[in-house]
Amino acid sequence: MFVSSALALPATAASWVGYMNVFFNDGGSKGGFVFSQGWPVADLKTTVTNDNPGTIIGDQLVLQPNFNAYTDNPGDSFWRDNAGAGPGGNKWMEADTYVETNPLAVTSYTLQGTVDANDLDTSLYTAEAFIKVLNPSAGFATVLNDRITLPTDGPFVVTSDLSLYQGMILQAGFTMNGLNANIVNEAALGSVAVTLVPEPSSAGCLLGIGALFAVMGRRRKGA
Repeated sequence: MFVSSALALPATAASWVGYMNVFFNDGGSKGGFVFSQGWPVADLKTTVTNDNPGTIIGDQLVLQPNFNAYTDNPGDSFWRDNAGAGPGGNKWMEADTYVETNPLAVTSYTLQGTVDANDLDTSLYTAEAFIKVLNPSAGFATVLNDRITLPTDGPFVVTSDLSLYQGMILQAGFTMNGLNANIVNEAALGSVAVTLVPEPSSAGCLLGIGALFAVMGRRRKGA
């Protein structure tokens, strides 16, 4: 099913989109692809606070491992290990929280911010910032995928040359990678808190990120 809404909205907290790529659990690592679809941002589990309406600059996000796939499926061996009894998750999740511009009409983009707090269990999970371009004329194939692992604290920046991708779809945001998890382990697994800040060469793009394209189940967002 393809559901879209081309909305002339600024990149406010309400405009953040959630998308989940689900993979098999290969002994605690990423296995083969299973499915992908749009998910509510809160279900990923990402918490967004809008500090500055009309721009993503100043928005604060807290990124955590996914819990609802475990919590909502008691006894289900698809989502829970130990033949469905738990206590751990049984699918590798790539949870994307992003803003999207369609069509892309800038030649460069910078996603920049600071990590305010990070106690994520990095032996189990990885949090990344990314800039991605999808080509709708090629089955929404990912043609650019610039990403960095978020630091323990302090600044981060991702900058992409977009001159070759005009008219395509721009996405910028964050990915949480790792197994779905039992909510009883929430405190131990930790989280990453980030705040988005301006960068002179891209501030205009961030302020006018334009038409957001919310999607449900139209294509895989994986790397």
